[in-house]
Amino acid sequence: MRASGAFDRVTRLAASLGMHSEMVQSLNTLGASARLPAIGAALILIGATLEARAQQAAKSVQFPAGASSVTLKGTISGRGDRTYLISAMAGQTLQTLFSPTNRACSFNVFEPGSGPAVHIGTAAGNEFGRSATLEGAYRFQVYLTRSAARRNERCRYSLSIELTGKTGGSSAGVSDGQMRDRCKGEAAPMYGVQPRRVSVGSVRRVATGFEIDGTANKGAEGIKKLRCIFKPDRTFSHIMAMTSDGE
Repeated sequence: MRASGAFDRVTRLAASLGMHSEMVQSLNTLGASARLPAIGAALILIGATLEARAQQAAKSVQFPAGASSVTLKGTISGRGDRTYLISAMAGQTLQTLFSPTNRACSFNVFEPGSGPAVHIGTAAGNEFGRSATLEGAYRFQVYLTRSAARRNERCRYSLSIELTGKTGGSSAGVSDGQMRDRCKGEAAPMYGVQPRRVSVGSVRRVATGFEIDGTANKGAEGIKKLRCIFKPDRTFSHIMAMTSDGE
């Protein structure tokens, strides 16, 4: 009885996925002794079909000509999700801001190599950054939490992605804006804050290279002054704390 019920559910699922009608009909003609092996084979095929569709659903994002950022907007509901792919070269700076209309709406980030998520929005929040990207496609997945999906809730969102720095990690041609982005990207984890809590000023040329002054807002701990130091070739060197401990 259990095998029969499972078999019926598998054939209905295969049909709902639009799999070949003759295959579904042939499954229905199998005798009871052949049904258990058929269930296993059908589940493998269904799993492969779902995985292929998920990969097809991923959208490769291209930046507008001359731009280093893009804002993606969309709507999801229930168990539906949306996946975007952004290609990066080694050594670039990546900054991401996710803005949903529903608190149960979140996003995950996967680095090139298809390992586990390096950012889980439900735990890490709506911002993600990398000061030195890996080469390959970064995958961004927008989704509703399980409870919200069960309630068939809806979410409108925008996903802003900025990718700066010359490809391959070279500093040649790095603009002032890219240096400011790098300063923020390096300062945020150093001070344990989100990038939006770091403010930076203009790039200043000095005898030893370049400097950028900024601040990190640590909430109850106060505003911490900092200085980003860059080499003459505009590559990042280090951050100098300008606020003494206790201030």
